[in-house]
Amino acid sequence: MKKNKIIIFGYSKIGEQIAKTLNTKQYKIIIIEENKERYTQAVSQGYEVFNLSLMEDENLLKIGIKDNDIKAFFCVNDDKNINLFVTLSTRNLNKNLKIISLSFAKEDNKKMLLAGANKIINPYEIGGIRIFRLLNKPLILDVLDNILFSQSDIEVAEITIEKGSYLDGVYFKDLEIAQKYNLVILGLQDKELSDNFIFYSSGINHKIDIGDTLVVLGLSLDLEKFRNSL
Repeated sequence: MKKNKIIIFGYSKIGEQIAKTLNTKQYKIIIIEENKERYTQAVSQGYEVFNLSLMEDENLLKIGIKDNDIKAFFCVNDDKNINLFVTLSTRNLNKNLKIISLSFAKEDNKKMLLAGANKIINPYEIGGIRIFRLLNKPLILDVLDNILFSQSDIEVAEITIEKGSYLDGVYFKDLEIAQKYNLVILGLQDKELSDNFIFYSSGINHKIDIGDTLVVLGLSLDLEKFRNSL
């Protein structure tokens, strides 16, 4: 059963691709689209769709923007001003929600971040990076695409260490995740230190604490076993 919700505001080309990709990863996808034609298209593709404007807080509350089971909110409407307003309103209603907003220009990135977005999607920057990798590292790009965007059983997962976890206080060198669960540890983010990612291969023997986020790679079934063990 799909438990974690992903809300996508704007069934643009980017919104459609996000929905298609995340739908294969067992998320419950909810589409918000004001345009009647795009609304009908999303409905025909089997998604739960609301034909609403999110320029009013009451509509944000109607779609459950305060629910704890919302994994992320994608604000990818084609109108940058609407995106900015909705990002600001959404952050005001839910301080902890992960918001990913669409921006078409570098000068708009800062505005979106100030409005409350956690991450920015800039299709032109992403396209440039992909072209570079396609030319210089095609095999790596193929591997990443298969992991992130296909229906492969292999996933990259972020796992936050909660209070009571047996990993609280454990050092990198003492981790036995690979042996016990057949998972590859990519690294960790310790928000008490910085937003920088600490790679497992860096040689730093980091002590894991409550609130740290481990990033691991493995089969979906093995990842689920690991989550349950925590």
